Amino acid sequence: MRIAVPVVKSGDKILLVPHFGRAPSFAIIDLDGNSYRIVEIFQNPFLTSSHGRGVGVVNELVKKGVNTLVSLGAGYGAYYKLRELGIKIYYVTPPQGKKTMTLQEAIEMFLAGKAEEATGPREEDEEH
Repeated sequence: MRIAVPVVKSGDKILLVPHFGRAPSFAIIDLDGNSYRIVEIFQNPFLTSSHGRGVGVVNELVKKGVNTLVSLGAGYGAYYKLRELGIKIYYVTPPQGKKTMTLQEAIEMFLAGKAEEATGPREEDEEH
């Protein structure tokens, strides 16, 4: 399984960002059973686009062989494009009192079955 996660580097930490299309970068992770490895972290080439950021990123993820997204959220355009292409979407929710989580926390939550399979878009300003 190849997973994409929208992230930002902050010091020595890699943190999830709340909006898919506005993520400065994406981590690509290969998952094999209960072990995983970060394959790459690449810059979002569509970050400065005025329209279609999310859809552009989705196309980039498909080129990289991604079949699963783990995220704090995904807007309307990205959500439906991901679904159309058969990419599964899972939402993670930060621990109470926090606005984000580390990449490691998110992947461990996914591995533990604590990520929620998406049933619709989740915008960055919604309550989780």
